[in-house]
Amino acid sequence: MTKKILQSLILMVLLVSTAFAQYGKMSGSVIDRETGEPLIGANVIIVGTTMGAATDINGHFVILNVPPGTHALKVTYVGYQEVTVSNIRVVAGLTAFVENIKTPSVAIETEPIFVVAERPLIEKSATNAIRITSSEDIENLPVRGAEAYFTLQPGVVLQNDRIHIRGSRSDEVGYVIEGASVKNIVDRDGGSIINTIPEALEEVLVQAGGYSAQFGGANAGIVQQNFKTGTRDYHATIQFETDNFGNYPGEKALGAFSYGYNDIVATISGPLLLKNVRFFLSGENRFIRDYTPTFWDGSPENWSGVDADGNPIPVDTLYDTGLRGGAPHWASADEPDFEVLSMHSGNIPSRFRNRYTFNGTLLFDLKKLQIRTASVYSFQQERNNELPIRNLFAQERLPLRDESEIMINTKLNYFFNPKTFLEVNVNFLDDRSKTYDPYFKDDVLLYSDSLAAAQYGWTYRSYSGQPKDYDFYGFPFRRPGRQMTNFYKSQREYWGGGAALTSQIGKHELRLGGELTNWTVRNYSLGRLGSLLGYIRLSPDDVRDADELATIIRVQSKPNIYGFDEFGNVIEEGKDGPKNPSFRAAYIQDKIQFDDLIINAGLRYDYIFMDDWEFVDPLEPDFDLDEFTIPDTTQDGEENFRKSKAHEYLSPRIGFSFPVTDKTVFHLQYGKFVQPPGLDVAYRGLAYSAFIFSGGYYFTNPIGYDLEPERSTQYEVGFSQQFTDFAAFDVTAFYKDIKGQIQYDLIDTAPGYRIGQYPVYSNKDYAITKGFEFQLRIRRINRIMGQINYTISSARGTNSFTQSAGGAIEGPGQLAPKITVPLDFDQTHRGSVNLDYRFGRGDGGPILEQSGLNILFTFNSGHRYTLAESPGGLGQEDAATGAILNNIDARQRAPLEAINSSTTPWVFNIDMRLDKTIDIAGVGVNFYLYVQNLLNRQNVINVYYATGNAYTDGFLNSEAAQSIIDTYGEQFADLYQWANLENRQHNWWMNDWDLFFKPMQVRFGINVEI
Repeated sequence: MTKKILQSLILMVLLVSTAFAQYGKMSGSVIDRETGEPLIGANVIIVGTTMGAATDINGHFVILNVPPGTHALKVTYVGYQEVTVSNIRVVAGLTAFVENIKTPSVAIETEPIFVVAERPLIEKSATNAIRITSSEDIENLPVRGAEAYFTLQPGVVLQNDRIHIRGSRSDEVGYVIEGASVKNIVDRDGGSIINTIPEALEEVLVQAGGYSAQFGGANAGIVQQNFKTGTRDYHATIQFETDNFGNYPGEKALGAFSYGYNDIVATISGPLLLKNVRFFLSGENRFIRDYTPTFWDGSPENWSGVDADGNPIPVDTLYDTGLRGGAPHWASADEPDFEVLSMHSGNIPSRFRNRYTFNGTLLFDLKKLQIRTASVYSFQQERNNELPIRNLFAQERLPLRDESEIMINTKLNYFFNPKTFLEVNVNFLDDRSKTYDPYFKDDVLLYSDSLAAAQYGWTYRSYSGQPKDYDFYGFPFRRPGRQMTNFYKSQREYWGGGAALTSQIGKHELRLGGELTNWTVRNYSLGRLGSLLGYIRLSPDDVRDADELATIIRVQSKPNIYGFDEFGNVIEEGKDGPKNPSFRAAYIQDKIQFDDLIINAGLRYDYIFMDDWEFVDPLEPDFDLDEFTIPDTTQDGEENFRKSKAHEYLSPRIGFSFPVTDKTVFHLQYGKFVQPPGLDVAYRGLAYSAFIFSGGYYFTNPIGYDLEPERSTQYEVGFSQQFTDFAAFDVTAFYKDIKGQIQYDLIDTAPGYRIGQYPVYSNKDYAITKGFEFQLRIRRINRIMGQINYTISSARGTNSFTQSAGGAIEGPGQLAPKITVPLDFDQTHRGSVNLDYRFGRGDGGPILEQSGLNILFTFNSGHRYTLAESPGGLGQEDAATGAILNNIDARQRAPLEAINSSTTPWVFNIDMRLDKTIDIAGVGVNFYLYVQNLLNRQNVINVYYATGNAYTDGFLNSEAAQSIIDTYGEQFADLYQWANLENRQHNWWMNDWDLFFKPMQVRFGINVEI
């Protein structure tokens, strides 16, 4: 182990470059104000830092490796007056141009000159489309959180909590914080592992494809977040916001429900002992009692139950029929089995989220040496209640989930001279989670133990037999004491880093480099605890030996375990040891910058080791169902399975920018990109792997063996035009060819083998996406500024997600789709309009001075779906689900049209923020109110496949429903209407997403800046 660590450290030092450039640069010139001649040897310094340069024989200067943010330049020259240019915005990876700084001689000017630069509306140095949200934008928007900021940008789609960029799947999006990758590489739904605080962000950048060779591991786009740098003087802020005006739960204030939301943020910034050491620190506690606001109706009003004699009873009393194994209400006339229904409108009970987050940076500016450390720590606890109606009478054992994340990134820059520097980057990330029963926590054998349950007054049917569900008119409701979760825990961490040598040689900015990342991934998922406990109780002699008990756990529980042993202890080696995916890369990059042409050309080499498995003979894979494992060798003594090989790729990238004038720029880009798929498709423990070979089940989530990385090729062309002094637009067209995406598949075994076929994931899907992106930017003029984003696109592929083909392959004919169709997340039109109207200091009189209004209007044309019907009857579904058609198991869906021919309705939403700043004793106090979904519009974001709308699934009009009504009476239909159609419980149950966008939320806040 020590040898491996030493080898990794040596490689880290030898390799050159970090994965992601997080700093920008300044370029400009200094001239004599009167003659226009260049000033040679003028000193140009970034105020408050040791960074600077001297002008060359053409009066030109370049300052490399400038942190993102707003800076000021100070120009000094013997015989000339000092000039300071402020408000220069530097963006990561781009060049801030400060041309023709006019410096007067001391004979003409005797006082220092201060110039406020006008921020450019066009990024001339960008050879691809880069969308920027600055800290000033973040402060005024009526939404909160990094995801809310970058999903406003062109080319980005947010659908059912998944991010898609330019028609790609959600696992193809990369996330970077301060140069460190924070992408969730294990989850096929992708996403960022790390939480950030909005007040800590200096900028959020979206590169929707087309990025240069120094970027890897993401085929669709890169979302970059950079933190603020410590200020030269001490500053502090404290902010508090809430949606609770005394109206939680179940009451409205200002036309909206409260969701128990409270958020407090504090920041502090300044020098640390020495002026050349600066820090920025922010901390946040966010608590929300109902963390998924939804349109929710309380207790039903239009139905009634009946008592034992068939007489009507009050609406809030439910009697058990006993048809799910419980005692029927007529079994004891004196003590009928019933519950009283009581729920608040607007608020779903017994779910909360409480998160503590800390973000910070520390900068040592030691002239030639700069050291910057960025760190994130987050701890979150939440209680989940996915089926609030079914769980209404058994909320005490709803699961708790603990999550913690740590990220540390340290970057060292050493300047050999002002135009050449070495950059060394080391980063670490650790992500852990655990889901557990709130009463028995890590004592998993007590989860189904009736003796332990009896201590809390819960009655079991047998030693490990859970209480049977109530049956209220055909609907299952869990009884008190019911086990509500199994036990899960995971650990994911990596060490990574690299080094970069960058040199400005004339017009060339050359970078030579590489990187490495070593992951350790562990998972412990233990289920079927009742079966396990029952076996242990009936066979006590079998569990005295630890090895024998481990086998029993595998056989009875069918767990998914790797990186832990069967008892939850960390292990480092063995076939069920941790997964250790490893990624290496090297690249060469040259950015050539002329006045009328910028070329960004590079070549990237990727080494991808996914640490997955392959069968030596996939037509005759051996498995052991007695031990529930995959043996190393076959029955003939041959090698059975082994680690898959690493994959190596070369990816050329080239981009051009043509600044025809300062106000007209064209850009072109071509590139190849490669990344591993979300690795949960390949990561399973041996016990679960053997379980898949046991047969008798439809495994909607099998395993991928010997998978290949996913690949894409992208073309992009764009045009930017500033058409007034205060407005500019850009239009970008893109085309992407995506190959090797993961899809459900079946392997036919050799003739006569003991099983005929088995399910797997394989690289069978491909997609083609294309579109146009438009952005109009208006800098502030006459108090107003604005931005319009719009995308029109087409996303077509063979399948939309990893299980899409399961219904077709497992159904008659066993044919996987091979033609492209519109993808589920294809949104043809999507856009936003943001307007900000603001009064400055001394403007607007005493009422309107330092006040502002921000309006955000978002829209999209809906997404694709297929009208379908059930072949008839309930099949394997429960009556309470109404045979609803779901995505995970599509075998019961019969399409009524070509795949994804229909589209959900258009979505329109308005958010608003109103604020006012008052100076109190020299301290700025900002009061604000923001409203999300201002019109409380019930936007439809998904529909029932059988009807094409979100208000009825068509089930109550079916023959199957009528037979159930004949059994239970009209009370079934009444309860179905309330629970399923008004509150969508069956849709959550089967699809895990809602049909409607979030309702109106009103939040009030106060921010004090010192």
